Amino acid sequence: MEKQNIIEYFADIMYSQQTDVNICNFISDRPNSDRLFALLGDIEKNPLSKVQLDQLLSLDGLRNMSDDFFEYYWLTTPKDHFYKIRKPYVPVSGATVTSIEQLKWGFERVFIDCLFLFGNIQAGYDYLSQRSTKELQDIFDKNKFDTQKIIKRGKALHFEDIDKNDRYLISEMACKTLATPQNREKFIELIVEACKNAVSKGIKRIKFQDLLEGKYTDEKHKKEENYQQMSIFQDSVSETNDVVKSEKEAEAKAKNLSDRFLVAHDKATKNTSLYLSLCNDLDVYVATSMRNKKDFMEMANFCSEIFGTLENNGIKLRYFDPTISAADSHEDKGLIECLMVKSARILVYSAGLKDSYGKDAEAAMALSMGKPTIFYCKEKDGKAKFYKDVHPLSRLVNFQTGVAGGVIVCQSTNEVEDILKRLIKNEMQYKLEQKDKNPGFYLLKEKLTGSVVRVQTNNKLLTSAFWNNYIK
Repeated sequence: MEKQNIIEYFADIMYSQQTDVNICNFISDRPNSDRLFALLGDIEKNPLSKVQLDQLLSLDGLRNMSDDFFEYYWLTTPKDHFYKIRKPYVPVSGATVTSIEQLKWGFERVFIDCLFLFGNIQAGYDYLSQRSTKELQDIFDKNKFDTQKIIKRGKALHFEDIDKNDRYLISEMACKTLATPQNREKFIELIVEACKNAVSKGIKRIKFQDLLEGKYTDEKHKKEENYQQMSIFQDSVSETNDVVKSEKEAEAKAKNLSDRFLVAHDKATKNTSLYLSLCNDLDVYVATSMRNKKDFMEMANFCSEIFGTLENNGIKLRYFDPTISAADSHEDKGLIECLMVKSARILVYSAGLKDSYGKDAEAAMALSMGKPTIFYCKEKDGKAKFYKDVHPLSRLVNFQTGVAGGVIVCQSTNEVEDILKRLIKNEMQYKLEQKDKNPGFYLLKEKLTGSVVRVQTNNKLLTSAFWNNYIK
């Protein structure tokens, strides 16, 4: 293969730069590279040895590599890695590199691992290239899911089942309205009074929905906090023609709603205790914002579909379901959710028409801790492109390591299920790109969704300032 053909073949992962040499432009059109291309041009007849590759690296001022590192990346296809390694296009055997394809395959693997684990390819190479097989395996094992442990582990304690139609009753708004005996009494009083007003106007068939929506409530009561929080119940009735004919019937329905709240809330607080006991073994945290009954129903169905399908495929995950958990105060709720995000291995974020500070903060926490973070955006809501390609903070820095990571944006429940399965089974697939063919500006993308999960800028000042200040 001629020099120019070799350069073009490597151009998607390496680039030309005249001023300095690093591992990312090792195979490129630059001064003093004649010896390199002479060897590569004849590689099929005279395979490249590890010693020769070391010499070529040393002549360019780059670190050479351990025998184990060379063997791991150029001579073997490990089955036990933290993601699924692409098989080489040509057979790999022996102790030498016998083709340009094999050489690129090894460098691509090195670049992906370095960018994923270190956030900087050169820094990652400098470290990994000196490691033994055991040291490499120890590093990779820390980034793997223990698939067999997850599949074979025993059952957790059973959570309290809450009817999906009543889960909205554990919302913060519902709790503020009905949490205390005094508030429940005031709620019933407002309903009865509204019904009394309707009866006084000669209305014989009064929609309970109208009572909840305040159609007959006195203006003076509409300013009260209890009334303003009643909006959560406006879609509580199952039938639009659910009617009452008297104050007694209105009182009975309001009391029934209050009693259902007590049952749901009691179960939800018990579930929260169980979640706290499960912190050490939590797989997934589901982040969402739920404002009404429809939101709760959709999220309950989402969790049932995603995790039910995975369980049917032999992967029973332990996940925090926000539709069955409640706390005694919003301060406790905040602390609990922070702990759940910290404990979980993965975060799944369900985007809605209206997002909230709460779930955005949860997603930011997960990204800043380097956790795999999945954003589910419905196919037609237009948010997938926003999170995937537009919003700069859909990539955040891991505060512990400095590695810049990004969210995995899914547009269907099938994609969410597939990504979760790939993560748990260490079968994620990645591809390396240079952004808009911009030399040295690397993006590591997840193959199924095309989401950017790692970034390396080619802005020299930013790179220098970032790492000099980050690891000082």
